[in-house]
Amino acid sequence: MTDARARTGEVIYVSTLPGLEPALEAEARERGLSFRRAEGGIECEGPAGLHQTANLHLRTASRVLLRLGTFSAPTADALVQGLEALPLADVWDGKVPLRMSVTLHRSVAPGPAVVLESASVAWGQEVAAAGHLDDEDGGPGLTLLVRGDGERWTVSADTSGAPLYQRGYRQEVGRAPLRETLAAGILRLAGYAGDVPLVDPMCGSGTFLVEGAWLSQRRAPGMLRTFAFQSFPSFDSQAWARLRAEAEAGSLAEPRAPMRGFDLNAGALGTARRNARRAGVTLTLERHDLRTLKAPPDAPGLVVANPPYGKRVGEADDLPELYRALGATMNGAFREWRKALIVPEEPKLVASLGLKGARSLNVKNGGLRCLLLLSGA
Repeated sequence: MTDARARTGEVIYVSTLPGLEPALEAEARERGLSFRRAEGGIECEGPAGLHQTANLHLRTASRVLLRLGTFSAPTADALVQGLEALPLADVWDGKVPLRMSVTLHRSVAPGPAVVLESASVAWGQEVAAAGHLDDEDGGPGLTLLVRGDGERWTVSADTSGAPLYQRGYRQEVGRAPLRETLAAGILRLAGYAGDVPLVDPMCGSGTFLVEGAWLSQRRAPGMLRTFAFQSFPSFDSQAWARLRAEAEAGSLAEPRAPMRGFDLNAGALGTARRNARRAGVTLTLERHDLRTLKAPPDAPGLVVANPPYGKRVGEADDLPELYRALGATMNGAFREWRKALIVPEEPKLVASLGLKGARSLNVKNGGLRCLLLLSGA
């Protein structure tokens, strides 16, 4: 049995959306975290409380798992023994419900039902199967994630609770919402540091703009929400208050550059205004058709957009014309600006934009295969 926290305090696994791994690594590097690449994210080592720092500060993180231990278990009896030896006292008081998400690799003999039964025996409490944590948390209690790879088992505790894209400010969404973590990741991949103007010509509910404003203000993305670790027996509320206070002290009152959004839909602009108010940020929002949109009289900055895909909003037949109009505006009024557009992986639509020299990165939006097109200086 190996206690994953024995050497350096604790080990955490931080997941992110497909395609955002470089952005997450860049964030971790900027915060001085010691990490290594892992499938779907990164694994970090650091002092006790590292999971709190990651949940509070990492904009592109989807979820933070606290490694409880790894062990070898070739049989069901050995699995029970390994689970019994896990250091659960810091994360579970024996009174709240236990849930378990089981992932098996490389023909592990015990199936998920056997793992759940083994856990119930080891801990003397019925353990329920957890749902898919990428979409929602399982409610009150502790969720453990168990990964079996051959005879090797790794057990982790979910420290996040609700997915980290749920920042707390976006209580209203448009018809095709973009997750906050994806918006933050796109800005990072585009090299946006918050020190130049940001424009979204099809801003919808304002997610790009709010995330850009928070990045510009150096505001921690977890300031408005709660986390699963706040229910752990080891949780130190005073230490958490100090961590939050340090984050607040390190943030700016206003963005360092203008944040401007445009949309033809007045209802969407109203939603963006209310979301911005809840987020405590100042945005400039105007109703305008992107076909006649002019670049603001600021130094060139970044223009970012998430145009319709034809699957959730609008009709697919109208998309080529819309994409040609978007491309004309990007190549005309915003030709001196850097661009970041997330579009469906459809060659005809990409060609309609006419962004010459743009490089593309593979990302996913709501399970759809997309391309992030980046162009400009």
